[in-house]
Amino acid sequence: MRMRGGSNQHAPRLLTIGVALVFVVIGVLGTFLSVLPTVLGFSGELIGIWSYILATVILLLGIFIRGL
Repeated sequence: MRMRGGSNQHAPRLLTIGVALVFVVIGVLGTFLSVLPTVLGFSGELIGIWSYILATVILLLGIFIRGL
C-alpha cells in the first residue's frame, strides 16, 4: 500500500559528503589531536567543535534538499 505524500529525504551527493568529511577531519584535528592553532582569538578546540556542527548541518541539508 502506498502512503500519501512523498518522501522529503534524499541521499546527499558525493560532493556534499566530501565537504562534510573535510569538516569532520578539521574537527578531529582540533578537538582530539589539538594540532590546530588559535586563529583570530578562537582556540583550535573551538574551531574543531564548530567544524563538527557545520559538518552535521551540511549533511542534514543534503538529506532534506534535493541536489545538494
